[in-house]
Amino acid sequence: MSVSFFRYFLSYIFKSRTRQKLIFIAIIGLLISSFSLTVLQGIMGGLQSGLIKRSKNVLGEGYIELKQLNQKSSQYSELIERLIKEKIQYTAELELELMIQNDSYVSPIILHGIDFDQFTPGFLTKKGESTPVDTTHIVIGSELGQALRAYYGSKLKITSPAHTDILLEEIPRQVTSYVSDFFSSELPEIDSIHGWVRLSFLQNLIRKKEVNKIRIYSKDNDKVLSILSEKQFEGFHFVSWEKKHSTLVWALNLETRVMLFLFTSMSVLIGICITSGFLIFYNKIKVDLASFWIIGMSKDELFRLIYIFGQGLAVFFCAFGVILGVLFLMLLDSNTIAIMPEQFVERNIPVYFNSMQILLAFLVPYLVASLFTHYTFKIFRKDNTSFISHIKRLG
Repeated sequence: MSVSFFRYFLSYIFKSRTRQKLIFIAIIGLLISSFSLTVLQGIMGGLQSGLIKRSKNVLGEGYIELKQLNQKSSQYSELIERLIKEKIQYTAELELELMIQNDSYVSPIILHGIDFDQFTPGFLTKKGESTPVDTTHIVIGSELGQALRAYYGSKLKITSPAHTDILLEEIPRQVTSYVSDFFSSELPEIDSIHGWVRLSFLQNLIRKKEVNKIRIYSKDNDKVLSILSEKQFEGFHFVSWEKKHSTLVWALNLETRVMLFLFTSMSVLIGICITSGFLIFYNKIKVDLASFWIIGMSKDELFRLIYIFGQGLAVFFCAFGVILGVLFLMLLDSNTIAIMPEQFVERNIPVYFNSMQILLAFLVPYLVASLFTHYTFKIFRKDNTSFISHIKRLG
């Protein structure tokens, strides 16, 4: 009986000559809403994850602050041994904020001194498929090189205002180096200010055999935190990429919340259409429900089935929209055709989605539709307490 009930009213909505176009438009709106939310989350997730990945490729998953610890100290040696034992990729580096000059062009620079013989980060390993990055002298970001009008082999003067020599008065220390290569992270905030050089070069500048950071490139931050929780490493502090770039993380999260708010608002408009559509639909089928009551179905059973019918429509079309959205994202992800303008970093549309995003794409339109469907059903049930009156009016 339940199957016949659902089949009858489905045919009434989609096949009947007197079918209600408003409710049809509303449930199609649910499908479009869940489909759009799935696709938008997937594309936004791809853009956001791509930005974060490019930044982490250069700056790592985080770093351990050492506050200029001597490389010969026992505490430093113990920490390095533990990192090697746990198979954590790291670079011990000396990071300094300096001034760099090429002829009359001057710019600030964050210079990272690392030991290339120990470990070289991936972005400095290859500049293509076969050409290694030349780390003989200084490697600077492409935008910084453009700002300095520097080319391969350009002689650069590097000044450290924090380190001085006394010759009649305090004079900032200066060293010179040559541009051996450029790197591009495709992020202006990195390419315009960062540079990499041999660790010994910067240690000669400050005249101390020290490092002030251990940059972590392995993704398992929990291992690093567990190591630093040990008693002998109490003075060390781990700064994750997310903490260092908390403003960016907050902005990306805000972007996601605004998107969900807009789609929730759109779903409310669809919910209003659902209310109007179902009220008209219920008014049309009052006599049909009385007919089901006459042939033996109880009133409570009829109301229960009509409630399930309304909720089932919302579930089906929201789920169907999510499935179509996932299929569309998979099609985009498999398509390698460059459809974006040349100004964009990624020429094909990036895609990233997970189970939580799929769940949100289903729940946001469904919960709104479910609330309006429930509200409409309560109005209908309150106004239709007696089927006998409908039969008398028909007679």
